[in-house]
Amino acid sequence: MSKVTVQGERPRTCWVGLDVSKATFDAAVAGPDQRFPSTLLRALPWKAFPRTRAGVRLFLRWLKEQTSQYEHEGVRVVMEATGQYSVELTTWLLAVRPSLQPAIENPQNTKAFIDSLNQRNRTDGLAARGLAFYGVERHPVAYEPLSPARQELRALSRYRTVLVRQRTALKNRRQEKSDSRIVAQMQARQIQQMDRDIAQLEQEIKRVLHEDSSLRHDFELLVSIDGVGFITAMTVLAEIGDLRRFERARQLTAYVGVSPRVVQSGTSVRGKTHMCKRGNARVRHALYLSAMATLKTKHPNTLSATYRHLREEGKEPRAAIGAVMRKQLTVMRAVVVSGKPYDPAWKPCANRCGQLPPERTFSP
Repeated sequence: MSKVTVQGERPRTCWVGLDVSKATFDAAVAGPDQRFPSTLLRALPWKAFPRTRAGVRLFLRWLKEQTSQYEHEGVRVVMEATGQYSVELTTWLLAVRPSLQPAIENPQNTKAFIDSLNQRNRTDGLAARGLAFYGVERHPVAYEPLSPARQELRALSRYRTVLVRQRTALKNRRQEKSDSRIVAQMQARQIQQMDRDIAQLEQEIKRVLHEDSSLRHDFELLVSIDGVGFITAMTVLAEIGDLRRFERARQLTAYVGVSPRVVQSGTSVRGKTHMCKRGNARVRHALYLSAMATLKTKHPNTLSATYRHLREEGKEPRAAIGAVMRKQLTVMRAVVVSGKPYDPAWKPCANRCGQLPPERTFSP
């Protein structure tokens, strides 16, 4: 039997739900025709394994026994995002059996689905079984591992963010004058050390960007955009990955969480439209700072023209800034896909958002 019987239909797939923790992971198997509530959660086979390479081998032997009746069907794995634990487990699975195509899902989505099963208890075994049903129902897309260079870039970027926040908190505490001279001296030394560590991290980030030709090219394209500097471009490349993997701009804006969220019900509920914020908060923070920097640029550009146009139409400042963030992200994808630097005086965009002075021309 073919996995896809009719063009356009989803393939018949056996799904394995994995509930991942630091030391162990629980696995449960659901067949392609098993759905809740016709199949109860406790009816699904389940077992716990150590979260090690040896545990992965034990899991695969157990999985072969459980899926022997589905030998003509595909087998895939789905798990919640648990930081490094889920990524590391996915790497081990792909190294041994790439056909599993593990999917790492947003915990908000999986939690909402498992809550809809109306279970009184919440254990690792029940969570794994719920994830198996989630795979059967939703068919999540496979996780795309980052390249080694992007993995290193993400690690450096995130630790730099940690140090910057710690330094900011320490500087705020120093504003409150200490009664102890020793405490003040220690705080000053800590800030100086953090400054050196942050500078070293930034040098390492520049090294990674320089040594990887693909990253270096994308970075140069991103920094050609008004308001996009070293930190914003580095954050986008580290957290989102390759922008080319998004077929449409709205997929990218939804992934980051800068898409508008409409609240409407019947004739009485007409809530204000807000940014959905269901994505990577690190990228949104970088985009916000970048959008604010764009508004402060001295020469005219289409992004700042967008803000002025929306404000003239009566939009609140925060809503207008959110629109600039969204537009800036779509421009980032556009320059990476096209391979051409950003042109601030691009005519079609200028005509929509307010005409730029005709006597001035701009180069990236």
